[in-house]
Amino acid sequence: FNATPTCAFMTMAPNMTAPNSKDPSKSSSKTNCAYHPFNNEVVIGPDINSTRSHMDRKLYRYITLKNGLKCVLISDTVAMRQMKLEGIYDDDSDEESSDDEGKDVDGDESDDEDDEDDGLRKAAAALLVNVGSYHDPPYLQGLSHFLEHMLFLGTEKYPADNEYDAFLSREGGTNNAYTEMEHTLYHFAIPQEGTGEKNIWKALEMFSTFFKCPLLGGEQAHRELNAVESEFEMNKMDDDTRLQQLMCFSCGMDGEAKIMGRNDNSGYGKFGDSMQQSENSFHPFAKFSWGNMQTLKVEPEANGIDVMKELKEYYHAHYFARNMRLVVMAGYELDEIQRRVVECFRDVPADPRIVIDNQSDPTLIPPTHLKPYQLPFHSTSLASIYRILPVRHCHSLTLTWQIPSICQHWRTKPHDFIAHLMGHEASGSILSTLKKRGWAMGCSAGTGEDGLGDASTHALFTFHVSLSMRGVRCWEEVVKVVFCYIGMLRYHFQEGYVDGKGKKTEGLPQWIYDELKSIANVSYRYADEGDVEEIVEEIAENMALWYGLPEERVLDGDELLFDDVVDNETVKDLLFNYLTPQNLRVDLMSSLFGRESNFDEAIKDQRKGNVGEKDEDCEDVDEGVIKPVHDHFEDDSEDEKETAFDTGKAGPPSIEPRFGTHYWKEKISTIIMQQWTDASKAQLPPAGFPLDLPPKNPFVPSQFDLKPLPTDDAAHPLVHCSVKVCVCVGKKKAWFPAVVTQYKMDGVHPKVLISYEDEDEKWHALDSPGNYEKFNAEDPLEPGFEGSLDKATFKFRVIGVPREGEGAVLRYGDADNDDDVEDGIAFPPIPPPSKNLPKLVYDNNSLKVWHLQDRKFKRPLGDLRIKVDCDGLNDSALNQACMNLFCRLCADALTETCYLASVCELGSSLYTTETGFGIRVHGFDHKLLELAKEVLALVMSFRGREGRSDLPPAIKEGRFDACLESLLRKYKNYGMNASSFCTGLRLLCLRPSHMTSNSKLKAIHGITIEKFVVTMNKILKRVSVEAFYHGNCDINDAKKASQIILGAMTSNCNHVGIPKTKIPAKLVVKTPLVVGQHSVTAPTLDPQDPNTAVEVYFQMGKDNLMNRVLVDMLVQVLDEPLFCQLRTHEGFGYEVSCSARWTYGIIGMSFKVVTASKSANEVSTRIDDFLRSFRSEIDSMDKDTYTEHLVGLAKNKLEMYDSLDEECSSHWSEIIEGRYDFDACRKEAHCLKSITKGKLIKAYDEWLNPECPKGNPKKRRRMVFQVIGSGDGPVSTGRPVVENWKAVGDEIDDLIKKFHQSVKNETWGRVTFDSR
Repeated sequence: FNATPTCAFMTMAPNMTAPNSKDPSKSSSKTNCAYHPFNNEVVIGPDINSTRSHMDRKLYRYITLKNGLKCVLISDTVAMRQMKLEGIYDDDSDEESSDDEGKDVDGDESDDEDDEDDGLRKAAAALLVNVGSYHDPPYLQGLSHFLEHMLFLGTEKYPADNEYDAFLSREGGTNNAYTEMEHTLYHFAIPQEGTGEKNIWKALEMFSTFFKCPLLGGEQAHRELNAVESEFEMNKMDDDTRLQQLMCFSCGMDGEAKIMGRNDNSGYGKFGDSMQQSENSFHPFAKFSWGNMQTLKVEPEANGIDVMKELKEYYHAHYFARNMRLVVMAGYELDEIQRRVVECFRDVPADPRIVIDNQSDPTLIPPTHLKPYQLPFHSTSLASIYRILPVRHCHSLTLTWQIPSICQHWRTKPHDFIAHLMGHEASGSILSTLKKRGWAMGCSAGTGEDGLGDASTHALFTFHVSLSMRGVRCWEEVVKVVFCYIGMLRYHFQEGYVDGKGKKTEGLPQWIYDELKSIANVSYRYADEGDVEEIVEEIAENMALWYGLPEERVLDGDELLFDDVVDNETVKDLLFNYLTPQNLRVDLMSSLFGRESNFDEAIKDQRKGNVGEKDEDCEDVDEGVIKPVHDHFEDDSEDEKETAFDTGKAGPPSIEPRFGTHYWKEKISTIIMQQWTDASKAQLPPAGFPLDLPPKNPFVPSQFDLKPLPTDDAAHPLVHCSVKVCVCVGKKKAWFPAVVTQYKMDGVHPKVLISYEDEDEKWHALDSPGNYEKFNAEDPLEPGFEGSLDKATFKFRVIGVPREGEGAVLRYGDADNDDDVEDGIAFPPIPPPSKNLPKLVYDNNSLKVWHLQDRKFKRPLGDLRIKVDCDGLNDSALNQACMNLFCRLCADALTETCYLASVCELGSSLYTTETGFGIRVHGFDHKLLELAKEVLALVMSFRGREGRSDLPPAIKEGRFDACLESLLRKYKNYGMNASSFCTGLRLLCLRPSHMTSNSKLKAIHGITIEKFVVTMNKILKRVSVEAFYHGNCDINDAKKASQIILGAMTSNCNHVGIPKTKIPAKLVVKTPLVVGQHSVTAPTLDPQDPNTAVEVYFQMGKDNLMNRVLVDMLVQVLDEPLFCQLRTHEGFGYEVSCSARWTYGIIGMSFKVVTASKSANEVSTRIDDFLRSFRSEIDSMDKDTYTEHLVGLAKNKLEMYDSLDEECSSHWSEIIEGRYDFDACRKEAHCLKSITKGKLIKAYDEWLNPECPKGNPKKRRRMVFQVIGSGDGPVSTGRPVVENWKAVGDEIDDLIKKFHQSVKNETWGRVTFDSR
């Protein structure tokens, strides 16, 4: 690519103005030349502030450093105001931070258990390098991914193992990286404030050394290569990943991508050569992007390639400033961020550090742009069908057309326009037509967001269909329907439309584009701030060289439609020249052909019979008829299987070499090709195919006003502000810290409720109310404002102002310990109890409705959540299975309506819960209740059907069988991943009311409509409902929601609720108190899965505030050292973690490892050894380090929510668990103040420590869950022998039953909560 010459970076931007240092929200986005010594180090780029979202208060600056590094700087202005107040924002030189390795913890994963999410408004940075897997040498595939891993293993300045991770962890930060096809992205986030030197600048300086002086060598290389291999093994059995790799492997002329040697570039091509459809071309698409031990060690060593030498050369060739993009977001002024960025990154080399491709001038940027390669599929791989064996039970059809790169079409996004039409799910859609024939369950269309489907070289337009078994058998007809729709689009395009000037023009109806543009505009205007790491990642990706966005559009170019009319020339080109049968590749993946594990068993059985076989590395299975083994409860008759595809007649399959995927390739017959060509002609669809353009969307929102708050709890600039109130004490005046918690109009006199430091509250009359009318979002109230109360009896000064989404602020700037709080050596202040919590607005015997009007995020959004408890749900596996089927049937029937709503950012979901089912409707509030009413009406239409054996009219003919088929597949796929199966096994053992997927499969297999209706009549006869309406909704909206719910409950029957004591109990098994371990061991349910997963679970007992906080503190202290030791140093596996578990009110703690190299017993023993040795680490922990952990955890609990969704989810979890402690985090932070190191050690010894004080083994409530894989070596040690894989589900059920018997079915009983 062409870059500006180096000399251009010596210039200065003209007409620079100084920022307003007193009002950061009014800071200029340009640089004051006199402000700092780095004014000649940058060139100011386009002003991108005008492209911000309406709700975005941040300031942006686009700059280019002297070395060519392009950067976007983001000033988080509200955070900056707060930091200035707190005394932690200054322009002094930073001090060197401590090298002590304090610890912190990332958030843990969730099943249905309550998790903490810190919601910190952190600073963040992301750096993108314009090199990715497409640039890997053909002889070292996966090199980009391996290099990404290696950069985290030390630099010349910070060589200590784990030094960067340890610093971020100690300060509460996070980091990660990922490798894409044409770029690699590194990112981190960290709290704005911290110990010693400001966190963000220290982290940024350490981060910058990745790109200046990484070590790239030593023992760590072999260790990290094992991590790459482990990551590959964890994803090896994923069907989507296997399909992607098969497409890459089979895109060439001869159906394969060659594995080349170091000097074999005959098929690689030189940049600038025409590579399209060259017979010898090796397109970058054909590469194996993951990399593994085979491609990064075995093969290169066999070819005499020095991998580490190549790695360093690759780094030096591609990791230079002009090939990078940087985004930094922090709570500082833009000039200060710019100064720090220049300071950290000006030494990154501008140009490659080595000569590439024999170029004599190393300052020339190497050929990293791949456009000359163009389209990836050779003509021989098109007009073909690839029948593929899946790992899971599934039936999917993927139609792929290769099209030119879409990067230059960002203004109107014509590819998305076509995808919207082909992928819509309303009446007249492809999906609607397929569903009426019983051929499909769902579909999607578009180019995808990864580099495989969207690249500088090409794009892949795909239409993906989730098929039924009948759909697999009729796959040619399914494709014909798709081409009929394309033909209809061509017809409408040629018919054209009348434009605004009355002129008829070629193209699809204008209103479709106008509607999409309108929705994109309002979605962007009211978009949530989002997570800080996501913000910097998204902008960095938009800056990627291959992506092609102009610099001035890096904020909104990916989100909006800019022109008044879609690019009809490109739409026409795609419709008529590219979406053709001749340019189509068909991938049909179906378990009707067999599955990978069954096929392997068939091959083994054949080879035992001395059938001729090839070498193991050969691509094809040798001659002989191989009939795949079909599973118990296979989902079709033998006749249908043979009709779908006869694997015996087809002959031996080919094998993709990296993932081992079996497949058959066949050219599509001339007859079928002609049928598709005829169907795709510009014409209206035949009478049998009710295809049409999408209808005009009734859910497009048009009202965005915020609902007024109630007068007794209204909005006011002072609410949640920290203030100092001047009070006369004797003859002296004293300033007392306080916070304003509420504002109300009391007649004509406004009043504020002030909570003082001792939590004493008092109402005060607010003097001169007119003085506050000038403050708004554009001109907010600032710290330092002064006013008076009670007719000038008291004066006050504003000290702290909350940022958007934040609650009460208790930071007072001049308090003695404010700096200590931010330095992690003093406890943060605890805010008073919040006044803005959910309130019960409707309460009768069977319906409760909670309500909370948003006053934080100030967007026209709402979130309605409903849980329906059903009588007798847990009485049998049949009841639970019927509930699963009921939710699928309802969701399926609502598809056309809910799809239209989803296009307008109005989402909905229907799902099974532990005691019934749940409904969620969320998005723009304007038409939210309209959608909720439709959803509830359909759901409740199943009630009151006693004595009837038919389904409600909304359930169309054939959909019962299709949904049942889909549900049976879901049950059969349960536990196919070792990690998720291990967690699921733990939950099934702990929660006796939950039936296994196998038991539900057996209960519902072959069920009739009549039996289903009778079962659901019984389950739905008595229900109780609880709901929560949150967001831009006032009390009247909440009451309206209550009436809608009540009306739906009573419309079809004489409603009867469930007494509270009869609501299905959520019980948890009491883990035995034993020396050693109580273990449950199972094999992986996928016989081919090489991974072993182990969870060591400790149970503490019933929920109480003290124990909950103690467990959180243990996780805080343990998680990073555990990961560092077992994952980083000892290579136990790619996944190593510990987390707090909260299961139906029972507190626990889980240690989890997924490994492809260690045995299950090695893992569980090593975890115990770690716990034994770490006891002394806690005991010897100095006071400052312990306080850092304590303060860090307290800050996490006291920080704000990032979005309405996050706050709503937190409150909803309290409702569905019946705890109703909406202020729990504040109480937990308060409780943390009492957690001494002695208390923590006592809890550690009681719950986790394997030894008594005298060194003898001690009893603990410890359970070990092992799911053992089939990999080579120790990883498969102890794997249970399965004699009959058809009955493996029964064996797992029996295993769980025996566990319950071994603990005598003892549970903790019903848990009641004390929310004090």
